[in-house]
Amino acid sequence: MNTMTSSERFAAFMAGRPVDRLPAMEWAPWWDLTVKRWLADGLPAEAAGYEQLQAYFGLDKCLQTNIGGPRSALTPPPPGWGLGIMENEDDYEKLRPTLFPAPETLLPEAHFDYLKATHDRGDTLHFFTVEGFFWYPRVMFGIENHLYSFYDYPDLYKRICQDYADWLVKVFRYIFNRFRFDFMSFAEDMSYNNGPMISKDLFDEFLAPFYRQVIPVIHEYGIPVFIDSDGDITLAVDWYASVGADGMFPLERQAGVDVSTYIVKQPQMCFLGHFDKMCMKFGKEAMQREFERLLPSTLAGKVIPSVDHQTPPDVPIDYYRDYVSLLKEYTARVTHEGGGYLPCPAFVKE
Repeated sequence: MNTMTSSERFAAFMAGRPVDRLPAMEWAPWWDLTVKRWLADGLPAEAAGYEQLQAYFGLDKCLQTNIGGPRSALTPPPPGWGLGIMENEDDYEKLRPTLFPAPETLLPEAHFDYLKATHDRGDTLHFFTVEGFFWYPRVMFGIENHLYSFYDYPDLYKRICQDYADWLVKVFRYIFNRFRFDFMSFAEDMSYNNGPMISKDLFDEFLAPFYRQVIPVIHEYGIPVFIDSDGDITLAVDWYASVGADGMFPLERQAGVDVSTYIVKQPQMCFLGHFDKMCMKFGKEAMQREFERLLPSTLAGKVIPSVDHQTPPDVPIDYYRDYVSLLKEYTARVTHEGGGYLPCPAFVKE
């Protein structure tokens, strides 16, 4: 098989077609403390940026465009970490006129030029990120009040999400008509080490209706949708599959997740991450054992191995070089020459 561009490879993989190899990529930027460690280990200062680090280590480039949620410069910042910017309907009425900037103001023209130039080069995946229907109301209400809001302000919660969904549809149509991202993600972080922070009933009532409005719009452009949720997603995998999501990441091993069960439960979905970052500080043999643990799943389903969140600062740069070498070795083993895995909904044409 001929060598594919990054976009060709990812699209073929998501569509259930043969690939020359799996992507060898990191979806998340490196932790600042890790980069500081690597600079002390000899990393050149000019290689310390997000894109520059990917080039330095010889990874497939994977770059994120993140617009966050619909808050403008007129929206007051929260008074402290985890605190919200509103409590009730009156607060929302005051904030609402400042929340939804025109889509054409979100990204400068120079950024579209950059996206197109790097895409045409053939070595870069681009993904687009917005906040999800759990994350965005949490920012509005604050962490604690958000969890009460499902019971204290159910109608307001749904109004916030409906306003947001209407705005997202406009954003997606404007931006995706300018540039077709390789995939996109909704930032959610709805799960932690004991599973989802809400029940399925709450998900079905407060989140699912809005995902069902916006995901089909994204799929119109052939763009797969990933959900970014930390922690134990064993239950949430099925919930997000039910609203049309095509994949999830980062699959944090410390939360007890097991991708081998997910590819059986939702074989059409792609799972990105799941390489246990906690083994990296023990060196090459420990990392090779971890890749061997993942190999059966990468051969059986749609799994792209990658660090299951950001590389910790206790990993020396030479160890990370060993990680990249192993990543390239193991991703090259998976070609799916015969197909045999299911396409995600974004690539299924009626």
